[in-house]
Amino acid sequence: MLINLKNTSAYKLTFTSKAEKYLQKLSKKDEKRAKILLNTIKKILKDPYNSKLLKGKLKGTRRVREDPYRIIFRINKKSNEIRILDLDRRSKAYKKK
Repeated sequence: MLINLKNTSAYKLTFTSKAEKYLQKLSKKDEKRAKILLNTIKKILKDPYNSKLLKGKLKGTRRVREDPYRIIFRINKKSNEIRILDLDRRSKAYKKK
């Protein structure tokens, strides 16, 4: 990635390959928007429970809204890991699952 996320929280941050590719592609196309998303991810690391719990097919995952994008992630309490599952526009983020 172009921007390094310095992890100072108790959580380890990981990305699925799909989410990482999307963020890299976005950073080439719209670097300003990619930086905004990375700052939102930093906020998730500080307080991951300040997010909406999803229902239905996505039960057990959480999301943060950064218009027009959604960051969908899962918290693993045992390993203290936050895994970013998907980054995409709202119209596409929920339909992929």
